Amino acid sequence: MSAITITDAAQEYLADLLSKQNTEGIGIRIFITQPGTQYAETCIAYCKPGEEKPDDTPLALKDFTAWIDSVSEPFLEDAVVDYATDRMGGQLTIKAPNA
Repeated sequence: MSAITITDAAQEYLADLLSKQNTEGIGIRIFITQPGTQYAETCIAYCKPGEEKPDDTPLALKDFTAWIDSVSEPFLEDAVVDYATDRMGGQLTIKAPNA
């Protein structure tokens, strides 16, 4: 099981975004570019059915599946995806201290 946390607020926000894609079974894929370097970036992308990689780890959430990139997974230990509302609407944040 993945050690990444996706808060309820983030799940609701992402589920709303995914519902607007009009693609049955669409989820997200979480990965890190250049993991373990000073240039590491944590990314979330749409993941249509069949676009996940064979070694990705599925994380079944209430309304969609989050696919966790196997190479990035150790670097996503203790990561948190959250969504907070603010005056401008809101912001999705990803904190990955081990990236």
